[in-house]
Amino acid sequence: MLSRDEALTLCETVLAHARAAGAEDAVVSVASEVAAHARFADNRVTTSGRSEDLTITVTVWVDKRRGATSGNDASAAALGQLAGEAVQIARISPVHREYVPTLGPLEYPDSRGFVDATADVDVAARAVALQDVLRTCREASVSGAGVHTTNASATAVATANGNRRYFRASEAACSITARTEDGTGSGYYAGDHFDVRQVDAAQIARQAVEKAVRSRDPKPIEPGTYPVILEAQAVADLMGFLVGALDARSADEGRSAFSAKDGKTRLGESMFDTRLSLHSDPMHAELPGIPATDEGIPAERITLIRNGVLERLTYPRFWAADRKQTPTPGPTNFIVESATPLTPLPEMIKGLARGLLISRFWYVRLVDPRTIVLTGLTRDGLWWVEDGVIQRPVRNLRFNQSVLAMLAPWNVEAIGPSVRRSPFMVPPLRVGAFTFTSISDAI
Repeated sequence: MLSRDEALTLCETVLAHARAAGAEDAVVSVASEVAAHARFADNRVTTSGRSEDLTITVTVWVDKRRGATSGNDASAAALGQLAGEAVQIARISPVHREYVPTLGPLEYPDSRGFVDATADVDVAARAVALQDVLRTCREASVSGAGVHTTNASATAVATANGNRRYFRASEAACSITARTEDGTGSGYYAGDHFDVRQVDAAQIARQAVEKAVRSRDPKPIEPGTYPVILEAQAVADLMGFLVGALDARSADEGRSAFSAKDGKTRLGESMFDTRLSLHSDPMHAELPGIPATDEGIPAERITLIRNGVLERLTYPRFWAADRKQTPTPGPTNFIVESATPLTPLPEMIKGLARGLLISRFWYVRLVDPRTIVLTGLTRDGLWWVEDGVIQRPVRNLRFNQSVLAMLAPWNVEAIGPSVRRSPFMVPPLRVGAFTFTSISDAI
């Protein structure tokens, strides 16, 4: 990866070429990355590798017309060509109606989400960990497949108006799918962290294997509306659709679940269980984010939902200027938490009279953005719970469910401790009603 000086020097060179070619405004980013992986299937390692990459992107404006190019050649000739082509594209492009001048100088805190151990992963230690994973699968007579990945990046940005920033980030992840020999049981578990030493592959394997064995030979139940317990992975599989609806523009334009009548929004409404809050914090200890938005606004801790009340929608720079608002300093991650005493997953199960325990979802799609109705399938573990005890595995089901209704004040029964499922910190939940519409043949 490039150092701060190396990356910003490349940015300055491209900026100089862009100005010389006629650009009136410009932003240049230089992203260098190193990634490593090891894949395994049928209880043996199949591939491993390491890659390095460099991406240089330049966006320019000429008479408010925009042109953009990108490449990975850092030679002097290539940098000049990259900037020149961006200016040529801008000259023949229509006026960019949503142009706002690039940012000037701003102060940013250092990123907390980078460790050298992830960037330069110890492949010998990784091999030992994966051998333990494969041994766990073989001893349980299941077929294990999955991937262990590490990624580290350094990104520098420079604008024609004097903004300079440089951040590093790292990410390690391990996911495992285990299948029983008879093909009727399947389990999945995953973990991630910015420090590879915090990714416990052995624990991930144990969870995946246990789910596979416990979900063998499932029986069908009638589709319908049931109380359910959503493990943290299942909650994370749905949360992206909720946070994606927090954009102020779509709400102002009447296209969002947070739109109200007469061009108003639902800001200030109590829409969710009063124990639930959602915030973003680039300095979060477990899930640190890049301390700047994609547009370069310095990121801060912001609360989006507080005690069930919609407190903030997000304004990018153009829409903020159009609506005379301040651009939102975030979000860069999403942390769902409860301020009240938490209910661990085993206690949730003990407290469930009749209902379903859901491991995760798959193939989730948005049906209606105004109510955030989703459809998708349960997968890799679905069980019937009765009198506080897991009774039997159940065949997978298709669901049609509004996220708004799922998190409504009358529906959330219990909230567990939040765990990292990047880019989220989410808790397991027990909800009173969740709607399934058909049986799936998938395992």
